[in-house]
Amino acid sequence: MEQLAPKDICVAFFNGYMYCTITEQFINGKIHSSDLDKLKKAAVECMKDYIEHSAFSNEEKEEMRNNYEHWADVTLKGIKQRLRDSDKLYE
Repeated sequence: MEQLAPKDICVAFFNGYMYCTITEQFINGKIHSSDLDKLKKAAVECMKDYIEHSAFSNEEKEEMRNNYEHWADVTLKGIKQRLRDSDKLYE
């Protein structure tokens, strides 16, 4: 079995802490619709960068470019609806 390096343990801990903090806000608080819109914009930019630097073929990259904005829109719509249903979204 491979041992984790201290750096990897720290990164895993930090990521876990961030996810817990974000999740706590969803469970205990409300989130602004505009904040979710900003997150979607950041996710789209990350996806663009990921596609450009990936090892996929040009054809696969083109297909991904055609779909990533749609995926982000559908996901955001679903998240907002769930938060609306649970009265956790400021509009």
